[in-house]
Order: sequence, then C-alpha cells, then structure tokens
Amino acid sequence: MEAAGDVPRYGAGSGASMVDTAGTGVGAGGARASAKSEGPDGSPHAIFELAPEEDSGSDTLGRYRYQAEVAARECLAMLTEDAIDFVVCEWHEDFVVAWADGSVELVSVKHREENQGTWSLTELCKSGGLTHLFDRWCACECAANVRLRLATNAALSPIKGNAGTLARMCGPEPELTDGLSSMAETIARQMLKVRWKQPYPNVPCTPQVSKLADIQVPTGFVERVLRFLAVLEISCDPPQRAHITDVNIQRLLVPAVEQLQLAHVDLESTYRAVVDRIERANRDESDRSQLAVYIADPSRVRHSTRMQQRIGRRSITREIVRQSIAYTTVQLPTFPRGQLPVLAPGGAKLGRKLRRGLVPSDEAAFAERLRSAWYTTWSERRSGLAGDETDLLNLSMDVLEMAFECRRHARAQVTEGSEFGNKMNDLLVERLKVDALPSPPPFLLSNLHLRGLAYQLCDECLFFFSESFNTDEEAS
Repeated sequence: MEAAGDVPRYGAGSGASMVDTAGTGVGAGGARASAKSEGPDGSPHAIFELAPEEDSGSDTLGRYRYQAEVAARECLAMLTEDAIDFVVCEWHEDFVVAWADGSVELVSVKHREENQGTWSLTELCKSGGLTHLFDRWCACECAANVRLRLATNAALSPIKGNAGTLARMCGPEPELTDGLSSMAETIARQMLKVRWKQPYPNVPCTPQVSKLADIQVPTGFVERVLRFLAVLEISCDPPQRAHITDVNIQRLLVPAVEQLQLAHVDLESTYRAVVDRIERANRDESDRSQLAVYIADPSRVRHSTRMQQRIGRRSITREIVRQSIAYTTVQLPTFPRGQLPVLAPGGAKLGRKLRRGLVPSDEAAFAERLRSAWYTTWSERRSGLAGDETDLLNLSMDVLEMAFECRRHARAQVTEGSEFGNKMNDLLVERLKVDALPSPPPFLLSNLHLRGLAYQLCDECLFFFSESFNTDEEAS
C-alpha cells in the first residue's frame, strides 16, 4: 500500500522524469530522432503504454460530438502546420496531442450550457475535469514532456481567488504569481474532497471532515499540485456547441484550403468527414476495461502489439485528414486558370526515350506538355511541409508500378525484338487513372496530371519506353 500523499512510482522514472520517446518503430511522419514522438503505427510514445481509465462521462451523443469538434481543431491544423505529429482520441483524456518535438498534451474537453453560468473553482475540481487531469498526469509520473489542457466553452468566475484567478496562475510562466502557494493549497484540498466520492488512484485518500479547511493535506501533496499547475493550461477558446461547426470551418478549414491552393473543395463535406472520422476513433472499442496502470521504464523498447493496435485505431494522422478532403465533381483544369503555363525544366531525356520507343512525334510533344502540367500543378498544390517529399515519393511509387506493368504487357504484345514503346504509351493512357491508384493522391489530380508525372519520372531515368540505353551517348 502507498502511504497517504505518496504517488505510485512505476519503472525508474521520477517526478522530473522524461517519458521515453525513442522506441524502435517508425512514426506517422517517418523515421525520427529519438527526441521525437513515434507514430501510431510504430513503437508508441510511452504515454500510450498506459491504459486509459474508464470514462463514465462519455455516454451522450452531444458530448461526443462537441468533443470531436474540439479535437477537429487540432486535426485541421495539421493540414498546414507540422508542429502536431498526430492526435489520439479518447486516451486518458478526451484526446492527446502528440507534438513533433516529443512532447504530448492531454486535453480534457468540458462543454457547459450557457444557462449554467461561469465555472467556479469548486466546480472545476469536481466536475470540470481538473482532478481527472491531475490523476492522469500523476499516472504518467509527472513526466517533463507531458502537458495538460482543460478546454471549455464557458467563462471562468471573475471573483478574486476563484477560477479566473487560477487560470492566470497556470503554465510555466504564469501571469499571476502572488498567492500561488495559497491557490495550490486550496486546489489540493478541493481534490482531496473530490477523492472521498471518486476513486482517483493518484489522489490520496484522507479522513472525511465537515470543513474544507480541516482536511489533512498529506506531506508533499501541495508541492505536487504546484508542479501540476505549472504544466496546465485552462482555455476558454472553444466556441459554444451551436457555433463551433461554422467557426471551425471559417477559421481553420477555409484558410487551410486557401494556403494549400486546393480547388473545388466541398467545405461542409470535408469538415463532416473529419469529425465523423474522429467520432469513429472515439468509440472504436467496446472494451474499455482498465489494464494495469503503469508507465514503462524509459529504457524499455518492447511494446504491446495489442496496445499499438488500440492506439492505431484511435489515431488521427495528417494523412487521414488529407484523405478526408472532399471535392466537388467539377473537372480540374490541366493548367491552373488565370496563370501562364510554366515549362518544366529538362525534357531532353524523355524525348530521346520516346523516339527510341517509336512513339509518334505528336504524342511525344503532348507528353512534354503533360510533364509541364504536372510540374505546374505540383508547384502550386504542394503544402510546403516536411511531408511533401513523402507524398511525392508514395505517388511516384504507385505511378512507377503502373508504368512497369504497362511495359510488361507491351513487351508481350509485340514481336520479340521489336520496339514496344508506342504500345506501352497506349497502355499508360488506358490504365494510368486516378481511380486505379492504390491510395488517394495528396491533393486533387486529373488523369492527365498522373501521366505528366509518369513522363517526368521517365525524364529522370526511372523507366524507359524501350530497352535501357545510355541517353547521354545518344545525345552526343
């Protein structure tokens, strides 16, 4: 049994420990240095080795929807910012934000109807999620890379020494420090009172008394609460339930679409798809039973496969958000309207390969125009984030696989020893379609753009329209 006021210690960590992020897997954004968070498909951030508590307050659809729309704010930000690595829904708190710098943020969402008034200090501790956040933070060994946020649509009581004062005392650089120790003691007593009726394992159990001031505060508990306040943010930024959809679309989705220069995006369908995806992640598992509460030693590299699968099902990555973008049925122009066509650099090697493959000169000229169309489109639509190169590599791999398949079929359909380039080009026209790709492209493309990418890859000597030859020697 732990002594009153003690917090269970797990592994080799301490109150100032750093939750290990090294692991052995590859994260959602590819291989990373040991200081980075690992993605949901690799060895997870150590916080995700800790099974979440049962959340009995997540039963109503209204709460789920609002919670999902608050989480959508972080997910939409991933479209244009690379600071967020991924979001895990319903893990310890309503969601966890895994940041690219290796830190994680546990976020508790509390909606309050307008007729309920402002949050008081007592209500924040009892039903506002503050004690739950504290308990989860302790279960994570108060690790230095774990931050906390209480996000609510309601205002905080402006009375001196109440909830509004508390918010100003939170964070590593609080706005208000006068009376901070007294506030921490008040919060500590409120949490100990909540503990009488709610079984938070990391809040000490003390004898029940009639007055708050008579509660016996265990040694060291106030100091731990002070450290808790230093990593806590209380945010009243999320809008009311009736307005959050419109606010998120106009303030987050519209600017992202404009920055990415996406055309013909159905904003409402896109937003609905993102929120629906978050809701599916929220309710993915019917089995929410508690597992052993522990944080692994930072040196541990073995991770439970089942735990990784649970995290993966609850994770929203940048790629998932991009795939949720819905487009209208308007045909995408080959070249962006209102701009002068840009000629792609290079092209000489593509021309030599098409001539060697006996592709007609007019079709070769059209191939060069499509290569320029791809070059212009990629230059305009790429996000500018680190994931661009991975997106291009994945799309190029799909196109190359189709090009090699077309070459195999073209070889089989001509007399042995004959040039097959013209037949191969015909097969590319027939088969290289957006709908035929194994995964959606990172932004809206037409079939002509895909062929333009294929011709660009050919110009880079990644495939030929004939048997391989030295393109430099032919030029001489």
